[in-house]
Amino acid sequence: MTDYNTKQISDKLVKEVTSAVKNVRGWGSVEIHIQNYEVIQITERNIRKTNNISAEKHEGREDRKIGS
Repeated sequence: MTDYNTKQISDKLVKEVTSAVKNVRGWGSVEIHIQNYEVIQITERNIRKTNNISAEKHEGREDRKIGS
């Protein structure tokens, strides 16, 4: 699983993170979960805003496990 090592960032890891960022529709976030210097999960969240700017409702959460 050296493709996801945080000590030596691979092109494959950069592509995974770039893809996750592109998948966020308007409002959202990307979380990168790291364990022992390895990225083990990238979580994409898309948020649907209501008319009230301060109110947030999580529309969906997509967890993508690395290597699956």
